[in-house]
Amino acid sequence: MANIVPSILTDDITEAQRQLKVLETFSERIQIDIMDGQFVNSHSIAADDIHLLNTSIDLEVHLMVEDPMAWLPYLDPKIFKLVYFHIEAVPEPGDLIKKIRGRDFEVGLAVKIATPLSVIDPHVEMVDSVLFMSVVLGRQGQEFHSEVLAKIRKFSGQYPDHNLAIDGGVNSSNIEEVLAAGVDDIGVGSAISQSRDPQEAYLKLKDKLI
Repeated sequence: MANIVPSILTDDITEAQRQLKVLETFSERIQIDIMDGQFVNSHSIAADDIHLLNTSIDLEVHLMVEDPMAWLPYLDPKIFKLVYFHIEAVPEPGDLIKKIRGRDFEVGLAVKIATPLSVIDPHVEMVDSVLFMSVVLGRQGQEFHSEVLAKIRKFSGQYPDHNLAIDGGVNSSNIEEVLAAGVDDIGVGSAISQSRDPQEAYLKLKDKLI
């Protein structure tokens, strides 16, 4: 069965911790989105503040940054289990994958909407998960780009046993077609975090997985 993975995107460490404490009461995994103002125009929490995140559950991180390696020293492998970095950000993904594994993280590739599968094919077997973006990077609450589902279906057909994730714009109106494409992990941001009752929103989405 697929998983719902709530995500946190904010430039305020106090707000990030507040959301984390809410989400950890009902979710088994949470994704922290990191933006550096270079790879994308927006900023999230600062590298020096990451250590302030305190939780009892496993976190994963989505690095939307120009230099993923520079952020690794700020990530505690006892808290962060999986590190996603963007394949578009680095000239030699294979080298970075090895370095991330060397720090005891699981590794994931994140892919922009327009990036073809041919770019990630040489590296798929080296990583634990591939994350397909279904919105333009930069902020939560953007429109879902359904054209990514065709790419996801193709990837799923080529790598039927590989973990496949999606992130961006997923909500109760489109989650069924996302599931039909073969997704394992569904990242959900504003549909949960900006709802009046985040737990209720999470459970309604989770009910769709059955």
